[in-house]
Amino acid sequence: MPDAESQDTAVLKRRIHIFVCTNSRPKGSSLPCCADRGGRELLATFQSEFARKGYPSGLKISGSTCLTTCQQGPTVVIYPEGIWYVGVTPGDASQIIEAHLTDGAPIQRLLAPDSVRIW
Repeated sequence: MPDAESQDTAVLKRRIHIFVCTNSRPKGSSLPCCADRGGRELLATFQSEFARKGYPSGLKISGSTCLTTCQQGPTVVIYPEGIWYVGVTPGDASQIIEAHLTDGAPIQRLLAPDSVRIW
């Protein structure tokens, strides 16, 4: 596993922005929301992992309003690759960060299926 310094260097060459849906909806809404499915806790876990890794340059983690995949949330999107993950749990945060800091290989089990309309 690369040390923290080599990870920072790798990230500087390839900037990564992770968006975590934390959208909430009014009670009684016909659609689910990521906030009710743990989106805020998921964002906090991503932020903790970011801190644990020493805030590597080139990595940014942000909360987001609705990313339109409500039924499969919580949703996480990685840019610039445009990788969409659904059903993400706090236990997945470290693996997602590590995967995208190193080689950028998507985590197949979390990828949004083709049947999920993103756009």
